[in-house]
Amino acid sequence: MKENLQLDFQFDWKLINVFFSNASQCYLCPSAQQNGLAAGGVDELMGVLDYLQQEVPRAFVNLVDLSEVAEVSRQYHGTWLSPAPEPCNCSEETTRLAKVVMQWSYQEAWNSLLASSRYSEQESFTVVFQPFFYETTPSLRSEDPRLQDSTTLAWHLWNRMMEPAGEKDEPLSVKHKRPMKCPSQESPYLFSYRNSNYLTRLQKPQDKLEVREGAEIRCPDKDPSDTVPTSVHRLKPADINVIGALGDSLTAGNGAGSTPGNVLDVLTQYRGLSWSVGGDENIGTVTTLANILREFNPSLKGFSVGTGKETSPNAFLNQAVAGGRAEDLPVQARRLVDLMKNDTRIHFQEDWKIITLFIGGNDLCDFCNDLVHYSPQNFTDNIGKALDILHAEVPRAFVNLVTVLEIVNLRELYQEKKVYCPRMILRSLCPCVLKFDDNSTELATLIEFNKKFQEKTHQLIESGRYDTREDFTVVVQPFFENVDMPKTSEGLPDNSFFAPDCFHFSSKSHSRAASALWNNMLEAVGQKTTRHKFENKINITCPNQVQPFLRTYKNSVQGHGTWLPCRDRAPSALHPTSVHALRPADIQVVAALGDSLTAGNGIGSKPDDLPDVTTQYRGLSYRESKPGVLSDSWVSKSNRKCTRKAPNP
Repeated sequence: MKENLQLDFQFDWKLINVFFSNASQCYLCPSAQQNGLAAGGVDELMGVLDYLQQEVPRAFVNLVDLSEVAEVSRQYHGTWLSPAPEPCNCSEETTRLAKVVMQWSYQEAWNSLLASSRYSEQESFTVVFQPFFYETTPSLRSEDPRLQDSTTLAWHLWNRMMEPAGEKDEPLSVKHKRPMKCPSQESPYLFSYRNSNYLTRLQKPQDKLEVREGAEIRCPDKDPSDTVPTSVHRLKPADINVIGALGDSLTAGNGAGSTPGNVLDVLTQYRGLSWSVGGDENIGTVTTLANILREFNPSLKGFSVGTGKETSPNAFLNQAVAGGRAEDLPVQARRLVDLMKNDTRIHFQEDWKIITLFIGGNDLCDFCNDLVHYSPQNFTDNIGKALDILHAEVPRAFVNLVTVLEIVNLRELYQEKKVYCPRMILRSLCPCVLKFDDNSTELATLIEFNKKFQEKTHQLIESGRYDTREDFTVVVQPFFENVDMPKTSEGLPDNSFFAPDCFHFSSKSHSRAASALWNNMLEAVGQKTTRHKFENKINITCPNQVQPFLRTYKNSVQGHGTWLPCRDRAPSALHPTSVHALRPADIQVVAALGDSLTAGNGIGSKPDDLPDVTTQYRGLSYRESKPGVLSDSWVSKSNRKCTRKAPNP
């Protein structure tokens, strides 16, 4: 540059790109991250930057990490990008979550180093880290030329330069080419650490350490049944001896006990705090379903404590696997059954068991990558395979099937820039929920899939497939179906309900979910709560003294009633003018003509009361029903005017 006569070396502004790749892929291993950027090559890079700062005036330097691009290019012979990083077998877990968290941590380490270095002190020189991470790791057999296309990489680098430091969230996609970004009127310049206020945001005051939520159980009846019940439909909370769970990282407890800002700790699975099966401390300090049940039966077994993976002794019967999808449930169910059969503390045939299954978040986060693989039918079929194993092999079991949550609300947290979140992690963990525009067809498809996941879950259980034995049932618990994003008093998304990655639950959310699940278990089918505002603490209810049992499809119906599984019971939006457009809920009057069978002769008579057959029990044909139940009748809606005795002809 000094020798080029076309340049004014002292006066011209220069954009310099310094490309590098790590010599080993071990830079993304958890142990390497705990040591910061101590890996080899950093000193050499800093030497290059020092030289540029000393020798080159008026320069904006992009430090571009092509490590992941180099790994992909290693598949091809004679590629322009070389050498590729040496493979590394991390001794720690290398799940998708671990990789994404490590990428974020690595990126933040570079940002912190450069933002606080001498390179950001001058007015005429700066260095900004520009990461290149793929949205999903391309297949090793991929032959997509876009993986190496220098035009695609240049496009991505330009867009990176248009993003504030610390907000470079969008990964490099080989499927979806993002629009080229332009400087905005508010920020028409290239973003440096200083004009992005990176250090100010980095040094933001941390929230107070969260106090875990306990509860108090003041139920008058905490006793078990007088004799061990033989029917799951007459099961009291104190009759439960064993608790277990299947699911994903939300049941494994990833990040549940992490302190605010400690993103790396999200890899820790706090199974003892898990809403459906954790058993840390007691109900006075930690609200979980297991701790609630321990108030009724202190001898409860199976709950998880402390931290660890599903294979650790602490996990016990919490066999949820981080990153799990519906297709993984049969393997989890098989392992859970084997654990219960082989543990000497569990009397497999005699003990009553409660098992909670919750899955679906990861399926929705990836659904757009394969609409067939993640179809609602496949989702439900995979749940059915797991339930079939439990139904065939586990005696005396009450299974909670918690419907998938309404995941689209996560977009509120991702899009609100006033709330701090590591958006790169969110975007990478759940791309199909977060990467599409608000009015896109892809987002509409997500919402449709989410609803069908819930509907088909109900249909699977309402088919009666798992109500063929007196000692086994599955009940859908729908409390997650309509959960709004928790808000602060200022109306902003409240990230205190989330772990530091803004994706997993904090201990506060685990507590609220546990209370909501417990209350659902005590609510009759057809009357279960489906909407919650989690910012409001959920009070724990007590079993009904008249009906003290966990509610099932069968014990939710009294007398000769029938469970009505129809979910859409709304009337027409406009009063119909045609009988051919009449919905059931549009009917306002019911009447009948006929003989004694319609008049109800003897319907309510006792078996030995023959004279009472002349009594016309018209109220049993037209009695008003409870919501969701055809109570004591074949007719769902009554008109009291039709209950009087008809005059003799």
